Amino acid sequence: MKLIKRLLYKGGLKLKLISFVFISIILAISIQNMFAIPFIESYIERKAFEVSTTTIERISDFSSFALLERTYENRLSLNDAIEKIRDSRIDGLLGISIYQRQKNGSTSDFEYIAGFGDIVRKLPIEPQLIQRLNQATSEDVIFDSYRIQTPTQTIDTYRFIRPIIYKYKNKNILLGFSILYYDKKAISNVIDTVLDYLYTITTIILLLSTLFVYFIGVRLTRPLLEITEAATEIANGNFNVYLDIKTNDEVENLACHFNEMVDELKQKDKMQKFVSDSTMNMIKSNGERHLKLGGEYRVLCFLFCDIRNFTSLSEKISPQEVIDIVNFYLDIQARVIKSNGGEIDKFIGDEIMASFSGDDGSYRAIKSAIEIQKEIALENAKREEAHETICNVGIGINRGEVIVGNVGYNDHMDFTAIGLAVNITSRLCSSAKAKEIIIDKNTFDFSGCRYNVKPYTPLTLKGISYKVAAYSIVVENGEENDD
Repeated sequence: MKLIKRLLYKGGLKLKLISFVFISIILAISIQNMFAIPFIESYIERKAFEVSTTTIERISDFSSFALLERTYENRLSLNDAIEKIRDSRIDGLLGISIYQRQKNGSTSDFEYIAGFGDIVRKLPIEPQLIQRLNQATSEDVIFDSYRIQTPTQTIDTYRFIRPIIYKYKNKNILLGFSILYYDKKAISNVIDTVLDYLYTITTIILLLSTLFVYFIGVRLTRPLLEITEAATEIANGNFNVYLDIKTNDEVENLACHFNEMVDELKQKDKMQKFVSDSTMNMIKSNGERHLKLGGEYRVLCFLFCDIRNFTSLSEKISPQEVIDIVNFYLDIQARVIKSNGGEIDKFIGDEIMASFSGDDGSYRAIKSAIEIQKEIALENAKREEAHETICNVGIGINRGEVIVGNVGYNDHMDFTAIGLAVNITSRLCSSAKAKEIIIDKNTFDFSGCRYNVKPYTPLTLKGISYKVAAYSIVVENGEENDD
């Protein structure tokens, strides 16, 4: 351990960077091999089982007719199916055999009738398998590991067997069976290929990374040594230091800030000759002056617009789809509000808070609300044709006196509006159904608008001590109810 520390110290930053990159890559590859290779092997094996099971089920379906009716046409169809499977050249598939059951007195034999694959053609069927087939009550595929021994080679395989059964008068009659052999080596070959590529790429990355880090280390350490020497001079009280480093990166930026710091230290060193220590301590303790918290009273008309049923919808789609849909509808609302002279105060999840100033603020807020509903209705028609997710919004509008100003604390402030009018608008928006606009009676009367509105029973709103008289403007199919 001491030797390693000594080498790292003498090697400097270059050796540390190279060691870090080398160890990181080796560690990443090792962890990847630990988790990825078993996963890949399991995935390939699962796919091989799926292909083999599907193949033997398909060939067994053709075989059942040939074994049951035993006509020339059925036998021809079976041979055609076998040829198609052989021509598909499924990787790892050694062959398929179909056997027909033959009664021989009180015993049964199985006779090979069709198949392909020279290695597996007419392989002996062990008595245990015959006994298992005779006891079969369903056509479920069974599989096991099987070793094929030939004079020249040994092949480890997965063997898939499917009994071919005919049901007659609630009795299961075994007509025969089909058997498929899959070479296990086909799976290991894929893993070996992946590992070869992985090791080759790792070696190349290690070599290139080592060279890259070495040259970066040389480029980085030289100016850092200059900065270190300059810092030592300043610590010794020598402020006549200037760094001329041109690296076009963060090190050059550091050198520039270092030079600025030196200039500030020079100025402070000069100022201390004319300012007492007590004055300097007072300046340091007071710090900089910040913007003051506070605000003023103003009369504004507020519009809250919220996407309906979006919380439940977001549970059924991906996060990226959620963001795309929210941004799509918020963009429509924001454009309409801006075009009517409104100001976006903030986005609260999938809800917009906007304000309109001036005597015509209420009129422009209502106009914005109607245009939002109309434009969303038009866009929803397009999205419905394209089979895309559709959302609607509910809108609340209210006018009143609020406090506008900086709210927060000294290090972080937000310019916003607070007051009863804001709370009422938020509650009206919460009460609005999809495609609906709810506005309190006083605001609607003040606006001078002449829309055909539907009176609401005075609303009891959360946090509001009195009932609020309100109207509803329902926009249907992109058309507002106007006189």
